[in-house]
Amino acid sequence: MPDHIFEKLIGALVCESAATLLAQRARGASLHAGEAFGSVLAWLWETSSDDVVPYVADLIAQARYHAPGADTTVPLEEVLAAIGRAAATMSPAESAAMLACLRAGLPAYL
Repeated sequence: MPDHIFEKLIGALVCESAATLLAQRARGASLHAGEAFGSVLAWLWETSSDDVVPYVADLIAQARYHAPGADTTVPLEEVLAAIGRAAATMSPAESAAMLACLRAGLPAYL
C-alpha cells in the first residue's frame, strides 16, 4: 500500500476515534477508543513500535483541538484508559509495555 494512502486511512481512523471519545465523554461514559483503533494500535506495536506514540498523539490532538466538539481538558490518563480498553486483544504484558511507552513518549508531543 502506498504511504500516502496509508496515512489517509490512519488519519481518518484517528478522526473517527476522537469523535467517538468526545461523544462518550459528553455522555459521561467510560471512554473506549474503538475496536478498529485498538487493532491498528496492536498491529503498529508489533510491526513498528516507533509509530505508536505519534499515532496516539494524533488522537489526543484531535480530541483536544481539532475534532468537532474538541475539549482541551481531555486528560491524558482518560485517553490512555480508553486505549487500554481498545487494545484488549494484546496480552496484558504487551499492553502494559505499550502504555508505559506512551506515558514516557507522549509528553514530548503534548
